[in-house]
Amino acid sequence: MTAPESRTDAEHGTPAASRPAELLESVQRLTGVGVWRYDGDSDETWWSDQARDILGIDADTPPTFEAVAEQFVDDDRRRSRELFERARERGEAFAVEVGFMNGGTTERYLRIRGAPRPGDPGENTLHGTVRNVTDAKRQEQRIEVLRKTSQELREANSRQAVAEIMADTAKNILGLDNTTIRLVDETEGTLQVVVVTEECVTKAGTRPDYPADKDTPAARTFRTGEPELHTDHSSTEDDQERGELRSGLYVPIGDHGVLSAGDITIEAFDERDVEAASLLGQLGAKAITRIGWTRRSRAI
Repeated sequence: MTAPESRTDAEHGTPAASRPAELLESVQRLTGVGVWRYDGDSDETWWSDQARDILGIDADTPPTFEAVAEQFVDDDRRRSRELFERARERGEAFAVEVGFMNGGTTERYLRIRGAPRPGDPGENTLHGTVRNVTDAKRQEQRIEVLRKTSQELREANSRQAVAEIMADTAKNILGLDNTTIRLVDETEGTLQVVVVTEECVTKAGTRPDYPADKDTPAARTFRTGEPELHTDHSSTEDDQERGELRSGLYVPIGDHGVLSAGDITIEAFDERDVEAASLLGQLGAKAITRIGWTRRSRAI
């Protein structure tokens, strides 16, 4: 009689021995995680296809952990080697984030984990994973720099100064080259352009003021206080001319105005960009509110 497991294997047309390997490859592709194994007896390190792709190493010459670490930034290289040696000699599990260099610059960030095989402390073998965490790491860095920008905003003494700091930060820290800062003129009921980057003018032309009650992304964002992300401006239902810009994001500056940014490609922005720009908008709003309070206090 055929065992139930064998029938299942035959029904699926997949040899039992090959299924775990295929499953592992599928899991790696879906999660973006590569795996590696160090054999202490042969002093060799095996890297999965996904791990090699993440590291950018040749499939024909899989390097040792030491060789891979040569491409880490100095401090991370030392730390990762120490952790690897402790794992190999003492059986201590480790996890480390490293900057991976290419041509002298940090190209990407990796999270590497390693540990002895569970339940077999006598075997000199380590198993581990490697993952590209560049997007998350750079987002953390951008938000940290934004927090530091808050000090500069606290020292600003006019709405114009706040707008200039915001535009500079959006361009040089967040990478939003095509940025426009509009602040509300309550007397006129308009969102007036206060600062616009040169890149934005070059690609989109002179940016207009908007009536605050008009049905445009910027005006809606101002009225609702909610960010808008437009992945493709061909679907944006208004009659505004945006030149070469094909996608955009809009975030409120409290109840004082709107920061908008565009790009010449569709789907250039995602929720992480909106989050970072929104934080900048909140910092700018606090600065403008403070300036208003200070002026009213002096008038009294």
